[in-house]
Amino acid sequence: QYTKDKKKVLETTMIKNIIFDIGNVILKFSRDFLLSSIYTGEDYELLKEKLFCDWEQLDEDLISLTDYETKVLNSLPKRLHSYALAVLNNWEYFMRYTKGTRELIAELKQKGYKLYILSNMTRHFIEREYKFPIFDLFDGIVYSAPIKMIKPNPEIYEYILAKYSLNPTECLFIDDMKTNLATAARFGIKTFLYCDNTEQLRDYIFNLSNH
Repeated sequence: QYTKDKKKVLETTMIKNIIFDIGNVILKFSRDFLLSSIYTGEDYELLKEKLFCDWEQLDEDLISLTDYETKVLNSLPKRLHSYALAVLNNWEYFMRYTKGTRELIAELKQKGYKLYILSNMTRHFIEREYKFPIFDLFDGIVYSAPIKMIKPNPEIYEYILAKYSLNPTECLFIDDMKTNLATAARFGIKTFLYCDNTEQLRDYIFNLSNH
């Protein structure tokens, strides 16, 4: 009887905290859209390969942007250097809000949900976060670079739960990558796979709240 009651409690725990990823959840990040906006020449695939080959090192702050630029430039012919630098220093300009997410976030805030960010993100973006006013609505933000942890490593989930004293069973995590969601689920966090399905996400959140 105890086990059955405990299970029932877990199933009906209210979602109070909603944790968002940024890339391809709040802001659309397409490497092809970014690069093709700056360069469409015959060396497109080479430039794409070298620009993004070790991007995760920037997310985890294992390399500075200056050193990453040097590494990329050393791997490319000089005729491509200006294009590479244009991408590395201006890529946030090519991130667009995903459809309906700004409105949903504002609605969730108005309804009293606590909102958080958990995102693999470089220092470059963090310094330019002010360009996206939507982040002012969040109660807490955890970026990977300052703490040198990236998803899907369990440590970054432990970090956000501890930092904001969150009960995992009261949390919903939204990400566009199944591997990131799988780790969150291990902590008892509810998860939602985002793929430009904002209305489905909205329905899912409010259905959870009504049970």
